[in-house]
Amino acid sequence: MFSINQPGLLGVDIGETAVRVIELGRRRGVLYCRHCGMAALAPGVLVDGNIDDIDLLAASVRQACQASGSRCRRAALAMPLDSLITQTIRLPAGLPEEQLEILVELEAVHYIPFTIEDASLDFCILGPAPASPPGSEPGGAEIEVLLVAARRAGVQRRLDAAASAGLQAVVMDSEALALQAGMTHGGWQALPDGAAYQLAWGLALHGFAR
Repeated sequence: MFSINQPGLLGVDIGETAVRVIELGRRRGVLYCRHCGMAALAPGVLVDGNIDDIDLLAASVRQACQASGSRCRRAALAMPLDSLITQTIRLPAGLPEEQLEILVELEAVHYIPFTIEDASLDFCILGPAPASPPGSEPGGAEIEVLLVAARRAGVQRRLDAAASAGLQAVVMDSEALALQAGMTHGGWQALPDGAAYQLAWGLALHGFAR
């Protein structure tokens, strides 16, 4: 849900049955896979997308990292789509980011079925909002903002698992957005069982400010 502009980032895909990791590099302007690896997940580690056993998950993440041969310890993770709440909202244009954050939090309480204290929030500006329909009350210029919310506990369990595996999580994305980025940029097709690495590839792209 936020990106950085430094290479050397491990995309970590925590799937239902396996953990997959990828580290990308750039050669003559083209992204390629420097390291990749996977490890199976024991039954019961994930239940309905929720982490039930952090220690077992951390062990699988370590195994996947070791199998990849990567020495990178900075990681990009993702939340599954069914654990996220997304909503497009309209806000006044031209506000500084600090005020936008306050307004996003105020709007979020209308869309999340849990308290704001239990929520982890993020947002991104989509662009200018369409003109108001005829007959509606006139107002100033507005922008459309994508609000993303998740239960803080679910986010924290993924961060805890990464830390237990010896990784420093610096990105938390949406699985849907990471998968879309991976499919758009391509490159995973050259890997054995490449489609299985689409999500990890999309997450690793954060290292190159996708």
